[in-house]
Amino acid sequence: MMRKLKITTLNFAFFLVLNANAQNQIAITIDDLPFVQELSLKHAEESTDKLLAKIKKNNIRAVGFVNEKSVVRLGEIDNRVAMLERWLFNGNQLGNHTFSHPSLNTTSLEDFKTELLKGEVITSELNAKYRETKKYFRYPFLHTGPDSLKKFGFEKILAEQNYINAPVTIEADDWYFNKVYMDAMRAGNKDLMKTIAEKYLKHNSDYFDYYLKLTQEIIGRPIKHIFLCHANALNADYFDELCKVMTDKGFSFISLDEALQDEVYKHKDTVVTKGGFPWIHRWRITDNKKTTLKEVEMPADIKALYEKK
Repeated sequence: MMRKLKITTLNFAFFLVLNANAQNQIAITIDDLPFVQELSLKHAEESTDKLLAKIKKNNIRAVGFVNEKSVVRLGEIDNRVAMLERWLFNGNQLGNHTFSHPSLNTTSLEDFKTELLKGEVITSELNAKYRETKKYFRYPFLHTGPDSLKKFGFEKILAEQNYINAPVTIEADDWYFNKVYMDAMRAGNKDLMKTIAEKYLKHNSDYFDYYLKLTQEIIGRPIKHIFLCHANALNADYFDELCKVMTDKGFSFISLDEALQDEVYKHKDTVVTKGGFPWIHRWRITDNKKTTLKEVEMPADIKALYEKK
């Protein structure tokens, strides 16, 4: 009888874990379109097509945030506009990441507004062509303002321009890994590229565990997360594996619009800082909540490669 009771208890516990995992949902957002740290225009085009194919394969509707300065290149504008259009053609959305990716920390409020408006010229035309009406904005470096004048002043500008801020609750740190991945690619070191990719995936697996625990601590329930990564070669090559990391954690993919329906995104963010970090931390600081969780560190060998001159 005791043995049967024990088995039943374990089964019930297992059911609770599955049920909790089933509630994990995540929207995928990808910054710095059309592409970053490319070897050439051809490399950017081929990598974009590879990344888009994998996004589609995993039944994801992503939002790509555009820096239009990277589109306006002599002799390449048509090709780069076509790269952006392929995101929409494949069922994704495009958002505004400013024209040239400046930090609000070091840019005047008026100049940052200009960056917003310059950053929507091409994207708005493409969105209109595909009848996309949502206007999403992503802060470069996740810098939302070093003082209250800039923070709340730009929030007012976003509202006036009918933009929806796209917060982030989990980020990939892929910009860090991609730099050493590209160095290895230029050196033709395929073994090192593979090692870097494996460490990137392990880092993200640990990061997801950390953020899921932190979410439970701060919010007290599963939320609809918003994930940030970038349009780069590392993700183009390993996006399927990155998605598996998420699904292995029990995540299902939703759109950004679906994620933003979660009440948590109405939570106040009163943090004024020069730092850029996910909104889970912003809500924690706003609510004056402490945590004993230790954030995941960058692998020492990756850090050494990144800092190598």
